[in-house]
Amino acid sequence: MRLLMAASALALTMASAQAQIMGPTGTQIPGSGIGQHAAKAQQNQNAAPQRKVDEGAYNSALRNLPNKQYDPWHGVR
Repeated sequence: MRLLMAASALALTMASAQAQIMGPTGTQIPGSGIGQHAAKAQQNQNAAPQRKVDEGAYNSALRNLPNKQYDPWHGVR
């Protein structure tokens, strides 16, 4: 009985370790054994021009906002 419990505990431990190195599609993530988030971070470093476009759109959206104080009681008075 103890051997069965020990084997099941070991199997559960190995299953969680296997889940940590697998990608979202069930395949191992390329990149010499690094995790999913580290692999995405390396890919995002290559997307620097896209960030500049996004920042420009964000700044232009901020300029289009009205520059007046918000009154939460405007409909009550």
